[in-house]
Amino acid sequence: MVHHSSRRTIQVTFLSLCVFFQNLSSLSAQQPNDGNSSTPSSATTASVNQTSSVFSTGTVSTNPVTSVTLNTNSKAASQTSSVATAATSALTTTSVTSSTSSSSAKGSGGPGGTSTPSATVAPTVISSTRKTIPDIVTNLSISNKTTSSVSLNWNLSNGISYKIQWTDGYSNRSNTSNTCYTVTGLTPGVNYTFSVTAVAADGTEGAPTSISAFTFPDIVTNLSTSDKTTSSVSLKWNLSNGISSYYKIQWTDGSYSNSTNSSNISNTSYTVTGLTPGVNYTFSVTAVAADGTEGAPTSISAFTNPYVVANLSVSNKMNSSLSVYWNLSNGNSSYYKIMWSDGSYSKVNTTSNTCYTVTGLTPGVNYTFSVTAVAADGTEGAPTSISAFTKPNVISSLTVSGRSISYVSLKWNSSNENSSYYKIQWTDGSYSNNTNSSNISNTSYTVTGLTPGVNYTFSVTAVAADGTEGAPTSISRFTIPDIVKNLSTSDKNTSSVSLKWNSSNGISSYYKIQWTDGSYSNSTNSSNTSNTSYTVTGLTPGVKYTFSVTAVAADGTEGAPTSISAFTIPDIVTNLSTSDKNTSSVSLKWNSSNGISSYYKIQWTDGSYSNSTNSSNISNTSYTVTGLTPGVNYTFSVTAVAADGTEGAPTSISAFTFPDIVTNLSTSDKNTSSVSLKWNLSNGISSYYKIQWTDGSYSNSTNSSNTSNTSYTVTGLTPGVNYTFSVTAVAADGTEGATTSISAFTNPDVVTSLTASDINISSVFLNWNLSNGISSYYKIQWTDGIYSNSRNISNTSYTVTGLTPGVNYTFSVTAVAADGTEGAPTSISAFTKPEVIRNLTLTEKQTTSLNINWTEPVANSSFFNVHWSNDTSKVSSNATTKDTFFNITGLTPGVKYNMQVSALAADNVTEGRSVGLSAYTKPDVIRNIRASEITISSVFLNWSEPEGILSFFRVHCSTDLNSVISNYSTNARFFNITGLIPGKRYIFLVSAFAADNSTEGQSVDLSSYTKPDIIKNLRSLEITSSSVILNWTNPEGEKLFFRVRWTNGSGMLNKTTIAASANITDLTPGFNYSFQVSAVAADNETEGKSVDLSLCTNASPVHDYDCQGPNHTALLNLTWTTPLGSNQGFNITLNGATQNSVQSCANVCNSNIQGLQYSKNYNLSIVTLGCGQSGILNLMCKTGFTHPPVPPSFNITVIKDSHEGDTDRKVTIKFVSSILNSSNGPIEAYGVLLSTDTDNNSLSFLTKNYSDWREDETTPYLTVLKINELTRSSENIEIEIGDTSRINGTSYINSPLDAQKKYKAALVIFTYLHITGGLVDISYSFFSITPFVTLLDPVSKPPQILWLILPITILVIIIVIILIFLINKRRSKKTETEIPVNVLR
Repeated sequence: MVHHSSRRTIQVTFLSLCVFFQNLSSLSAQQPNDGNSSTPSSATTASVNQTSSVFSTGTVSTNPVTSVTLNTNSKAASQTSSVATAATSALTTTSVTSSTSSSSAKGSGGPGGTSTPSATVAPTVISSTRKTIPDIVTNLSISNKTTSSVSLNWNLSNGISYKIQWTDGYSNRSNTSNTCYTVTGLTPGVNYTFSVTAVAADGTEGAPTSISAFTFPDIVTNLSTSDKTTSSVSLKWNLSNGISSYYKIQWTDGSYSNSTNSSNISNTSYTVTGLTPGVNYTFSVTAVAADGTEGAPTSISAFTNPYVVANLSVSNKMNSSLSVYWNLSNGNSSYYKIMWSDGSYSKVNTTSNTCYTVTGLTPGVNYTFSVTAVAADGTEGAPTSISAFTKPNVISSLTVSGRSISYVSLKWNSSNENSSYYKIQWTDGSYSNNTNSSNISNTSYTVTGLTPGVNYTFSVTAVAADGTEGAPTSISRFTIPDIVKNLSTSDKNTSSVSLKWNSSNGISSYYKIQWTDGSYSNSTNSSNTSNTSYTVTGLTPGVKYTFSVTAVAADGTEGAPTSISAFTIPDIVTNLSTSDKNTSSVSLKWNSSNGISSYYKIQWTDGSYSNSTNSSNISNTSYTVTGLTPGVNYTFSVTAVAADGTEGAPTSISAFTFPDIVTNLSTSDKNTSSVSLKWNLSNGISSYYKIQWTDGSYSNSTNSSNTSNTSYTVTGLTPGVNYTFSVTAVAADGTEGATTSISAFTNPDVVTSLTASDINISSVFLNWNLSNGISSYYKIQWTDGIYSNSRNISNTSYTVTGLTPGVNYTFSVTAVAADGTEGAPTSISAFTKPEVIRNLTLTEKQTTSLNINWTEPVANSSFFNVHWSNDTSKVSSNATTKDTFFNITGLTPGVKYNMQVSALAADNVTEGRSVGLSAYTKPDVIRNIRASEITISSVFLNWSEPEGILSFFRVHCSTDLNSVISNYSTNARFFNITGLIPGKRYIFLVSAFAADNSTEGQSVDLSSYTKPDIIKNLRSLEITSSSVILNWTNPEGEKLFFRVRWTNGSGMLNKTTIAASANITDLTPGFNYSFQVSAVAADNETEGKSVDLSLCTNASPVHDYDCQGPNHTALLNLTWTTPLGSNQGFNITLNGATQNSVQSCANVCNSNIQGLQYSKNYNLSIVTLGCGQSGILNLMCKTGFTHPPVPPSFNITVIKDSHEGDTDRKVTIKFVSSILNSSNGPIEAYGVLLSTDTDNNSLSFLTKNYSDWREDETTPYLTVLKINELTRSSENIEIEIGDTSRINGTSYINSPLDAQKKYKAALVIFTYLHITGGLVDISYSFFSITPFVTLLDPVSKPPQILWLILPITILVIIIVIILIFLINKRRSKKTETEIPVNVLR
């Protein structure tokens, strides 16, 4: 056995080797000779002794240069491992490469392949040689990528071909002889690793070079929008092919704000929030690979829902139209849809404006208007509604049907059928400014309690049911005026009579006055006046007139007249005059008066002269009054007297008698220009005296003057002239008496204008004017106090010589008449001039002063005169001093002064020859220097010119007082220094220069910072409901800190920060804040231009709320406290959809959601709307429940009925489970209500149990009460009645039924069961009771004969059974006997 086994093993081994070599030869013969061993050619199948053996892939190495590589696919490699080992040992000197394709190991080819039969091939032996490995490829790179391909490039190596391999977890490969290759058929968005290996001609491979790259992700498909709101749009899409790491979502609102936003997500859906209502957004979704490689974007456009319109209001209501106004509080809209309805029909229109006038309406009807914002694509926002009545039509045919002094009756026709009542208003205008009104339903009305004579305006307005008034219809009428009272006359004269009366009750527009003179002329006249008095003019003197006064309203309505009579006064005489006056009489003349008079009464008086009055009566029109006093003013009066003694008005005239002549005229107290006169008056009186004088041929002039005294001094006369004076007495009216005259001479006058001029050190020139009047020569005298001299001359000037320098002389000049009479002397004093000073020099100069000194002159002097002037103002000044130096002060800065110094005599006036010197004062310091305009790179300086004169200004600019950056000169009072650094401190010095370009005034310095530069890139990093984090870029230049300001509606707040960011806290939620950020220099004051940013804080979500689902109604009541901050209302969403919008509310808000299902949980959100991001509170609320519904019809089926005798009856009933309808809330319990004699359903039956029924058989009771545990899989419910069970926790017992009773049953269904005292509490429980249906009929008792038949029947049955038994027993062959039990039954 051993040998046999060994032999068999050897045979098998040998055979295996033969098969192995046969396969190797076959494979070698089929291998291509291109040196590429990696390309399979065809499938190879080997079979030995009907046993298929294919080698598994492997490499066995026996020496460094010799190897065999077997590439096969096999399912039985483990069974032939020993054979493979033996084959490998036999091939230690050969190198063979066998390659097969991945075809099936069963011997059949792959797809499209064919089976290859086995064959025996002689082995091929290849000698072993050493091979050269190709170099590694270099600069492997990717030149182009798509979703399904990647293009590779590399540099040439020493190989003749290249093997390209790529893997994404699965390996693929290809060969090329080029240095570039495009790999196709790739999956989009996948990270591939590509390796390129150089391959020699013999197939030897070099080291691979690898590179990784993602293909472009594929374009997303089926991009769509859904769930659009005013601020969000939900996107959904699919990735058609390949994979992606995430998706990049971008959206833009186009030209609305030119902003683009983006977000990255890993899901295939995304909700874009924070959008503007009513704006067309373009959304693009791009698939992105893990390395950030983006695919092509897919875009879609959609409009957000427009925002709900706000501030909807109605104005300009008319009877057939009204205007609707609104605002779009947020976002954008293309147009608005306006819908209106009166309850029976509706109409719709559109407009792009925020107002619309609805026309064609019915007067007095209540309309409901709704306005909806619509986007450009027709997307509609939520509607906002308002109701309003149109105005009723105007009434017609308003008339006045009657009136008196206190009432007016009105009538009209109705406007239309849509007015509720009529509003009557009446006003008396400006009479009392009162307006009264009354409402009535009739079409007539009498207005009472009116004032007589007043113009009333009555208006009648139709009023709709809500109080909307139509246009009023008005009519005006006057009440009849009342009669005037207390008519009287006053102030009568010859041609007029004044009437007075009192106005009656009420008012009148005017009064009608009529008068007649009776039989005098038989004429009647009239006039109108608005006053309560009137003067009738144009009457005839002495005539009796009758006057009547009637009150008249503005429309001409007259009251009753009132009359009175009176006489006019006789007329005055005319042309009264005087003639033939003398010292004791006056003659009078006059004309007769108008009308009738009987005689004339003459009266005269001398007034206060004697206080006497005289009179005389005459019938003529002239009279001479005698015995009068000279010079007295008499008043004469003449009065016409009627026949009845009534006197007319007197006519008066005044006249003076001639005064008497004066006596004892004389002269006294004469001088050069005046003469005094005196005199007496012999008789009578005079008003004043007329004095006249003349100088004869001297000037041929006559002068006069008046005086009331008996003396007078005539002044203004010429000295030495002979004058003639005359005096005349004059009465008060200028009547002159006879004249008295006298002559006298004036004295000669003194010389005038004596002056001393041309004074020098030894002479004085005197000059004077000729005195008034006449003189023959002049006498000159002079003295120095010690010596005197004199001289007579005929001229009016003279030079006195031989005088001593600096001495005070007195000179006198006297005029002498031809007769030797001297006038009064005129004197003058003068000093001779001193000698000149020496060595004048300037010692110091300031802005307002110059210091000079000098040496005294050779001769004596008492003082020195310092004189200075400037060429600018042409003003000169002088000063005197006893010193030989002087400080000239009060000068104008920057002015050139010319100074002269001379010696003065003791009179401090007489001056010697002067010596001169010129110098500039320093310009004054500039004033009010300030930086009027500061920018980031310049400072504009301006200043006020200093006092005085200057030529130009010099400006120094430096960063400290010890260094000067630059100097500038300017003639202007301002200078702009540019090229400065922002936010830096600079020191500026400004000084003035005089015209000599060297004299400089004191400089003034000013320190100023340039404004810091403007900040950049202001943005918000984070916004919450109470804070905003701002961030910005530092400006150019210098700054100390930043100032952040913001407004909160009531004021400006601010904070400072050193960093380029700020966290603004304690803000009000939902408020629109305007932030300003500016840089501030190191002086804490100089501030750069601010940058503005307007932001809204997030609206605060609701925190305090209550949600109730009241029973009996399928709704939810939401109540919440208004959160902190500002809001634009609230949206209530149910399961993501907006249900209600609450525009505004006070501290507590509420909303109810209707149309819900009972006892169901709902997901709600209270969205606080604001100008920024909304605040959201999510909550769950459950609706309440109510009584369950009762089916209109139902059946109870008895499926089992058992009883013992007449009692203890038990039944099992069933009914369909659909009776337990949970639409009004889940069914908590159900029960059976039994009744033996009633169909009535009473709630109190539920409180009755079996015990109550036993006591009173007519009472229904509850026998079964079960908690509902029914599942919907069961269609029927079965209940056993009468099983004596007790319901736990209650007083209800399921007692057996009475078999002799007829039972009716009703079902009790509970959505809420409450047990109190073991019984159903009908006050708290929610239940419904079905109608009663017949359940059981009584069990019938058998008749008495049955008790006789029954035993006989039983006996017969027994006999039959025995007979059958005996018969069967005789049938021995029968094996089975069947008794028909069914028949027995």
